[in-house]
Amino acid sequence: MQRTGRGLLFAAAGLLAAQIATAGGPLGVFTNGQPYVWSTTAEIQYRTDGGPLSATVNEAAARARVAAMFSVWENVGSASIGYNRTGAISDVGAFTDGDVSTAVEFDAVSGACDAGTQNPIVYDVTGEIFQDVVADDAVIGFAGPCSIDPGTGRILSGSATMNGLYQDGQAAPIADLSAAEYDATFIHEFGHFSGLDHSQINVECGFASCGTDNLAGLPTMFPFLVTGQQGTLSIDDIGWISKLYPQAGGAGFAATHGTITGTIYFSDGESHAQLVNVVARRVDAAGGADESRTTAGSGVSGNRFRVFRGNPINEPSDQPLGPFGTVDPADIGFYEIPLPPGNYRIEVESINPEFVAGSSVGGDERIDMPGTAPPPSAPINVAAGATNVGNDVTLIGTPPRFDQFEGPEP
Repeated sequence: MQRTGRGLLFAAAGLLAAQIATAGGPLGVFTNGQPYVWSTTAEIQYRTDGGPLSATVNEAAARARVAAMFSVWENVGSASIGYNRTGAISDVGAFTDGDVSTAVEFDAVSGACDAGTQNPIVYDVTGEIFQDVVADDAVIGFAGPCSIDPGTGRILSGSATMNGLYQDGQAAPIADLSAAEYDATFIHEFGHFSGLDHSQINVECGFASCGTDNLAGLPTMFPFLVTGQQGTLSIDDIGWISKLYPQAGGAGFAATHGTITGTIYFSDGESHAQLVNVVARRVDAAGGADESRTTAGSGVSGNRFRVFRGNPINEPSDQPLGPFGTVDPADIGFYEIPLPPGNYRIEVESINPEFVAGSSVGGDERIDMPGTAPPPSAPINVAAGATNVGNDVTLIGTPPRFDQFEGPEP
């Protein structure tokens, strides 16, 4: 992520993750429609840099903080994912001194991640690595999968890189973040590492003061870092990590969550609309916090589909299909949102135009929602272990087709 505007903009992840982003839940989707996830037959084994994070955060302190960040995800009771530090980053190629401190060493370690042989967590004390990789030492960090199994859709390896300039006790060349803000940043990045994409809920918080209830519902996986409070997972974060890695039993996903699904349509009620952000907000009970703002989940329409690829114009039948997304017409415009039990109203909106490139919600492509949004839906009941289907939304005032998005990519 990098500094921008009101707050800080998270990077969706460099490396492979930038190629497979789909948004509103899973970072990437396999050709059979299943999200890319790690195997949960064992804990994910990661390795940490043997050098310090910064001039003021030594290796032991950095290692402890990384473990605490991973534990935020591991401690979700309805999810089954786990992590374990298996040691320091292993020597590979030009990297032999234990401390990943140069671009050459970083390239060697990244190559090992690409090959699926280790999952490195790299500390950049000076910003040299960020200058080399993203040409900007103001980026705070990036993370995500490095390699996947094209036969199964399993994530095989992943990495994260942490910019120590934000924790070096110096105001220049880059002002420090608080420890809570910095740790929230990498809890977010370890969400990408785990296979989660960005989520857009309570979007106004990214651009103006938005109130306590809105901040309480702001996802850790929101594209902007607004507050260190994002180090605590929201309803949306918990729902999606649990759906990707469902825990069984009385405290597991089926016992604690249900799912809302539906399709977004143009005004003709037939043409499916892609890349519309869908938010489910709990019907507020009188008194206390505003549950419609604190308790919300999201999804993006068509996030299983290939969006602008995989059609006869862009990718003819004699060309091999890549391992990303389905070509099933039923997935066009389809959305799903995991939620704790209760009554919710569905509303739709455009993905914010600030959320693009490495901080995208909806992958590399983004379009404005056609037409205008109808009023929020009537209350929809979500029951544990059940899927409430057919919660379709028809947009208002759209053309009957969206032909400009049916041709080849420029």
